[in-house]
Amino acid sequence: MYKLLIVEDEEIFRRVLPTIIDWNSIGFEVAGVCENGYKALELLDKTEVDAILTDIRMPVLNGLELAMEVKSRFPKTKVTLFSAFNEFDYAKKGIECGVYGYILKSDGEDEIVNHFTKLKGVLHKENHISMDSEDIWRKRENLFKEMMESHSEMDEKAVAMIRKVGIFGTNRDYRMTLFRIDEYKHLTFYSGADRVRSIHEFIRGYLYEHIEIQNKGTVISLNDICCVLWTLPEEDFVRTVTEVYENLKEELGMYKKNEEECLEISCVIGNMAANLQELCNSYTRLREVFLNKAYIGNCMIHYSELDTNSKRIFTFTEEERWMKEIMLLVNSKAHVKLIEYLDTLKIQFIDAKLTEIDMISGFAVKLVLTIVNELSEMGKKTDVFLDKSNYMIKEIGYCETIVMIFKKLEAFIVEAFDLLNEENNLKNRRIVDEALDYIRKNYSGQISLEDLARYVNVHPVHLSRLFSKDVGKTFKSILTEVRIEEAKRLLKDINYRVYEISCMVGYEKPRYFSELFRNVTGFTPLEYREKYKG
Repeated sequence: MYKLLIVEDEEIFRRVLPTIIDWNSIGFEVAGVCENGYKALELLDKTEVDAILTDIRMPVLNGLELAMEVKSRFPKTKVTLFSAFNEFDYAKKGIECGVYGYILKSDGEDEIVNHFTKLKGVLHKENHISMDSEDIWRKRENLFKEMMESHSEMDEKAVAMIRKVGIFGTNRDYRMTLFRIDEYKHLTFYSGADRVRSIHEFIRGYLYEHIEIQNKGTVISLNDICCVLWTLPEEDFVRTVTEVYENLKEELGMYKKNEEECLEISCVIGNMAANLQELCNSYTRLREVFLNKAYIGNCMIHYSELDTNSKRIFTFTEEERWMKEIMLLVNSKAHVKLIEYLDTLKIQFIDAKLTEIDMISGFAVKLVLTIVNELSEMGKKTDVFLDKSNYMIKEIGYCETIVMIFKKLEAFIVEAFDLLNEENNLKNRRIVDEALDYIRKNYSGQISLEDLARYVNVHPVHLSRLFSKDVGKTFKSILTEVRIEEAKRLLKDINYRVYEISCMVGYEKPRYFSELFRNVTGFTPLEYREKYKG
């Protein structure tokens, strides 16, 4: 029996809702009835519940704010909004705040029964997998690998075992997608194997919750890849995959420890598989796409868009020309033009769909070594810089996409120019001050490092370097700090709702704001308001 909390400010509904529905018959018992969101949070601190049915419009703390707090403090609890009005905007905000569902009071008892009957199934699935999750995942992974490697039809006993652990249902027509972190190797080098495992588990859990729990497909974890076997109708497939992928990218953004951690992810889509042989072939092709995706990153791609049999490379003559042009810019100390040239070269590599990542990283390493040699000939003291260049070469060796290689290369170039030029510290300080002033005045908008760099008329990489050198912080951390400080001020005014403050300080997604606020301050927005009010 699952526990349900009802939150409703109207007395008539508080009296009727616990009795008008036969909750026990659909697997729920009413654990409590509260008149507003604050009372609900007080009860939740003492009593664990599985689901909440809450009105939206309530005094003191409304349903959306309650949903945000529950999502932060009790992430497994499912919140359903209950409203007398068809408030589309509220329903949309509810999704952003992390609610499970939305019911109109005018829909009647049948809709409530249907909604919570489905919810019981979701809760049952979640509890079932958590009881013996590692064993189930291990069986799935082993059986799936065996199935993909056998490339032959299995006997009835094997098929029954596969269905038992949830790989196949009665439907035998599947679409396969693979999800993988773009910079898996670099992330392991930068953040460590334990951190990467926790990220992979996070991705697996997210996909399970939003795909398998909702009967849209099966999720299988395979080392560095998450495989999904979809059972959706063809007309819903692309829309649903796109929605899951975009939301997963957003969730990964909240999971980042710092700005330097690359948590971008790609998704490769296969064709419909009508039998086991076709499914095995699809899996093999999709794996090949990930092995030949040097120019791809942070995107969805259909496997047919990449010809894995064609290895596109550049010639020695082309490499020699690029190196010559780059060194001319180095010697003329034209650092802005040099970074712009590298940006152009990066786009050229991507557009050419170069797939030989070792060749591209080799070019980058050669460039690093050439610049170090040039510094030595110019009489610069390069001992410290040599250590940095050795570390940079290591990092480049772990990169898996063109974008990441050039990101590391541009950062190295900026450091090189710190040695090449006797820079005007006063000028740089003015640039930083002007940029900080712009952030303080425009924090509520959707500003980016690129926008800010254009405003102060420098390259984004150079501006990022100035922030790190002069302020000791990244652009993102500075912007976050300014926004959170303003949010703290606004939270002391009880006339503003938390989701309204979220928009006022530049965060379109209230739940993202709430999670970020808690990560920075140690409190949810509501907890902060309670602690510092008056």
